[in-house]
Amino acid sequence: MATAADQLTSFVRDCLARGVARGDITRELAAAGWSEREATLALDAFAESSLPVPVPRKRVSSSARDAFLHIVAMVALFNVAFACGSILFILIERWLPLPIDAHWNGYWKSSLRWGVAHIMVSLPVLWCAQRAVNRDVARNPVSRLTPVYRFLAYLAVLVMALVMLGDLVYVVFSLLQGDATPRFLLKAVVVLAVAGVVSLWYAGDLRREESLAGHAGRPLPPPPAWRGWLGRGGVAAALACLVMALALLESPLRARLLRLDTDRVGDMETISRAIENYHERRGELPASLDDLRADPRTFVRDIDDPVTGTPYGYRPTGPRTYELTATFDLESPPREPHNGSAESRDGFFTHGPGPRTFTITVPEKPQP
Repeated sequence: MATAADQLTSFVRDCLARGVARGDITRELAAAGWSEREATLALDAFAESSLPVPVPRKRVSSSARDAFLHIVAMVALFNVAFACGSILFILIERWLPLPIDAHWNGYWKSSLRWGVAHIMVSLPVLWCAQRAVNRDVARNPVSRLTPVYRFLAYLAVLVMALVMLGDLVYVVFSLLQGDATPRFLLKAVVVLAVAGVVSLWYAGDLRREESLAGHAGRPLPPPPAWRGWLGRGGVAAALACLVMALALLESPLRARLLRLDTDRVGDMETISRAIENYHERRGELPASLDDLRADPRTFVRDIDDPVTGTPYGYRPTGPRTYELTATFDLESPPREPHNGSAESRDGFFTHGPGPRTFTITVPEKPQP
């Protein structure tokens, strides 16, 4: 079944074949309810020629290469944009902290690392994809925007418009509810700025395409000067976010050592809980950590250091007290709130580099 656009194109072709003037075709189409843009696009599909039959213009088509480059560029741009937003959110939270943030202190560095990784990978990919697209346009300057790029550009503008609309609605709602703190408003500004830059980037290309309506055959006009400044400013902002995030993070070597110390702390917590379970069931402490492994109910897999393979030190010192020893690489970071109880009671989060022995007491169970 033919679409309305196909019917319009067929009608224009038949009129031109019968020698009807283009102005008369436009006037009659407007009288029939077609918009001026629809009529102009239908007429632009045929070149002005002295031949007795209409000459169709070559349509810009999309190849698999076009689709690949534009999709890769869009995904990379979205990754960079959202990574910058995430980093700026964390910087705002560190600058304007709230008491509730204490429960998330262990996660902000992980979020920063993800943001840094996205920028370091996606920004070069975006540059390479955009460079390939610009090279293709330079080789064929009379080409217009390909259909796949127009679709992706309109999709990007739609998504960013919805994001900005939702952000503004939430800001107004928070203002009416009295929850619009400076921190919240700064985050809302970040969302508007990121979404606005991405939307403006694609809207600039679409505006250039729209300017060719009624001027078929003309090459796509060059991008405006502000678009170049927008691209350079976006790259500079992404690099600034990258530098600020790296300044807050420790070196990869130190991060690895901290993670290993965290694993050691986790192993000792597991061993401590298994010892308490063993004592509760048998009324005595295990003679060695191997006794925990021998009992399926108190089985502990990791009783050795994750790097050296040396067993953790264990020694009973009384009916309910015992010592656990581990060797750490670094001094423990400042203590942060934790959901567990054994960590705070036994001080597992407080240690310096080198061997550290913890004296632990099995808590007494209340009698029913």
